[in-house]
Amino acid sequence: MKKYVIGAGLWLSLLGGAIAQPAAIVMPLDKAVQTALQNNKGIRLADVRTLAAEARSQEAKDRSLPTASASLAYSRYSLTGPFAFGEGSDGKPLFGIPAGAFNATIGGATISKEIFGGFAEKSAEKSAALLAQASRLDAQRNRSELVYMVADAYYNIVKLIRSTVVIEQNIRQFDEREREARNLEKEGVVTANEVLKIQLQKNNLNLSRLQVDKARQTALYNFNLLLGLPDDQSITIDTTLVNPAAVTQQLNTFMAQAQQVRPEVEANALRVQSAQEQLRNTKSTMYPHLGVSAGYNYINPSARLIPQANSFISAWNVGAGLSYNIGSLYNMKGRLNTAKTAIDQATIQGQQQADQIRSDVVTAYNNYQLALEQQSVIRTAVGQAQENYRLTESRFRNGLVGSTDLLEADSFLLQAQLNVINATVDAQLAYQRLLKATGANL
Repeated sequence: MKKYVIGAGLWLSLLGGAIAQPAAIVMPLDKAVQTALQNNKGIRLADVRTLAAEARSQEAKDRSLPTASASLAYSRYSLTGPFAFGEGSDGKPLFGIPAGAFNATIGGATISKEIFGGFAEKSAEKSAALLAQASRLDAQRNRSELVYMVADAYYNIVKLIRSTVVIEQNIRQFDEREREARNLEKEGVVTANEVLKIQLQKNNLNLSRLQVDKARQTALYNFNLLLGLPDDQSITIDTTLVNPAAVTQQLNTFMAQAQQVRPEVEANALRVQSAQEQLRNTKSTMYPHLGVSAGYNYINPSARLIPQANSFISAWNVGAGLSYNIGSLYNMKGRLNTAKTAIDQATIQGQQQADQIRSDVVTAYNNYQLALEQQSVIRTAVGQAQENYRLTESRFRNGLVGSTDLLEADSFLLQAQLNVINATVDAQLAYQRLLKATGANL
């Protein structure tokens, strides 16, 4: 009975572990990009900032609406003498309050609106709206950055996986070489020292495989964080490496496209316009302000909420007011200089950003052309390394060269194979950088 209980417990624990382990997700690059755009915390934070900017824009619009207020108060008064108001045809007062204590309810409602405030409301609304648009473009720029980050991390994982495959193939080849070397040692063709060198090289390859494998595990963990996936989520990477097509457009075409498409360019232009509206808003203090108002007042000297006829006073009122801040004639110099400096700062930042964009495009374009040209050279080197290894291995089997020459030839071949992987990945990343530099990777 005890054996059955233990067996059932082990089966349930294994089943629970299988259930808890998330199933692997096939993750091609385009799906990885979409997942990151949906789940990445940096993108969500940028969206929240955009919502905050839009809320500030709405606040500016709300401030331009008429203000309205209403009040209702109850008080108890004690008169030291009687009060009379007006006189009727019968000689009695139209409205009177006898001496003593009485209750009173006083209420009122007022609506006011500034008709002209030196264009302050309009400039404040426009400035806030421009900043909200710039914030949306900043979020778009963050998305462009994230797309490249995902591609960079993705191809880095591909590079590590493909490198692991090449290293493991070389380890299996060294196992075969070690067996052949031991047989040749028995025949007296090679020495024990030659066999030892092969074993040492195989151990170095095993060490390289461990290092690459740990780097792959770290890269996959960070990739899950980048995509907003659970830490223990298993994903399957498409390790197919395809060379991107050579671009046919000239450099000037990419430069013009970047100036038109990159969201930073438009965002900087909007910030300059916003700073100009802020200057206009600052100058509004130097203009006279005109406002109008309308109100209703109600006085009921009784305890009743709805008094009897002719026992309360009510009145409508309308008015207009003109004001001017005389101090603006002499105390605005600092505020005006600050607003003008903000315009200069936004303009210079825009020019600096334009220079950076041109530099990004030139660098990405030249690096991409270089990556494509390097591939043909590296593929030629692979063929040469393979032929060199074939000849050296044949001579080693015939006892014409030692293991040192064989290991050197193998090292050349391994490096050439890794260079092909690196060159193909680098070409893909160079293409992605070119798309990002021109604003076309979204």
